[in-house]
Amino acid sequence: MKKLIPLLLALALCGCAAPAPTTEPAPTVTTVPETTIPETTVPETTLPPTTVPLHSDLYLEACPLEDLLTYWDEVVLQMEYSDGTGDPAQVQKWLFPLLCRIEGEPTEEDLQVLEDFFQELNQIPGFPGIAFAEGLQRESLTLSFLGPEAFHDSFSEVVDGEDAWGAVQFWYYTDTNEIHTARIGYRTDIPQADRNSILLEEIVNGLGISDSELRPDSIVYQYSNENLTLSDVDWLILKLLY
Repeated sequence: MKKLIPLLLALALCGCAAPAPTTEPAPTVTTVPETTIPETTVPETTLPPTTVPLHSDLYLEACPLEDLLTYWDEVVLQMEYSDGTGDPAQVQKWLFPLLCRIEGEPTEEDLQVLEDFFQELNQIPGFPGIAFAEGLQRESLTLSFLGPEAFHDSFSEVVDGEDAWGAVQFWYYTDTNEIHTARIGYRTDIPQADRNSILLEEIVNGLGISDSELRPDSIVYQYSNENLTLSDVDWLILKLLY
C-alpha cells in the first residue's frame, strides 16, 4: 500500500489518467414498421337464377293443349287421303328428301313463293328436306300448273266434280304409312293472290296434313281460304309431325 500511493501520485502529476473500464456497446435495435395490407374486397359471385321453363319451345299460349290435340286428331290422325289399308297408329309423312318437278306454266311469282316456302320448311328440325329436281334427278313430287279443263281431267278422281282450284294426291307404303310419291295440280286461271295461298295449302296437304274445318286461320282451312301464310298452329303441327 505504501508503494502504491506514491505511484498514483506520480501518475496524477504527469497528467495521465487511469484507463477507463471497457464497456460493451449497447445493442442496436432496428424497428421494422408494421406493413398495413389493405383489405381486398372480393366481389360476390352472383349466379343467374335457375329457372325451369314452364313449357317446351312448341308451346303456344293462344292454343291450349286440349285444342291442339283436337286439331292434331283432325288434320293428322284422320288421314284424309287414306284408303283404309294403312296402319292408323302411324302418321303419314315423308322420311326421305322431296325432289319437285315443275310442269306447265307457272308465273315468276309462283316460283318465288315456292322457293321461299321450301326454305322455311327446310328449317323444321327432322324434316327430310325439299328442293327442285335438277337435270336427270328423279322427282318424288310433281307440281303441275294447268288450265281449268286440263286440271279437272288430270285430277278428276281427287276433286270428284268439285270446282277446286288445287288438288293433291299421294301414295304411301301401307306397312309404314311413309309417303313416297305425290303430285299436286294448280289451276292457272285463278288470281295470283289466291294461287299464292293454294300453292302453300296443297304442299302442306302433301306433307301429310289434311284439311281442317276447325281453324279459319289455318292455311289448310277447308272453306274460303284467304290466308297467305301458315298460322303459328300450322307450323306447330308440322314441327310435331316431323
